[in-house]
Amino acid sequence: MNLKNISIALTVLVFGVIAMLFMQKGNYVNQAKEHYEATTAKSFKGNSMVLELVNNAIDMNKQTWAIACQALQTVKNSQDMARLEAKFFPATKGSNSIANKTRRFEASSANVIVSTFGKVEEDKKTGVKSLADLQSVDVSVLLGNFAAATASDEAEEEGEE
Repeated sequence: MNLKNISIALTVLVFGVIAMLFMQKGNYVNQAKEHYEATTAKSFKGNSMVLELVNNAIDMNKQTWAIACQALQTVKNSQDMARLEAKFFPATKGSNSIANKTRRFEASSANVIVSTFGKVEEDKKTGVKSLADLQSVDVSVLLGNFAAATASDEAEEEGEE
């Protein structure tokens, strides 16, 4: 009788251990799935943000090049240039340097256009000075030459003082 009770207890214990192993296995699988979903969701969100930033930079670069190309074809004075800039970047304004006869438009630090004009005109009624006779459009920053942009910045600051 003693042997019979021990064998029944061992059988129940073995089935209990087997059942516990299957339950734990399911729990491990669920934990692994949760961890996988959490880490891939973070990676996907991070990658999506990077792609969005890259797409925005590409779009800004494309619009800045469009301004430069259209300026060479259609712009005659600084008001024309301002209208062209406002067409592509309504929230960003360019600035005129009457002393240097240039207009600087900066959509971002990597998207800068410096337009050089031939003469300064003054409106007789209002006395407002503007630039006329577009000579060139400097896109050296768009081409990756940041040194040229820094030099033109320094020249503008010296001319305004």
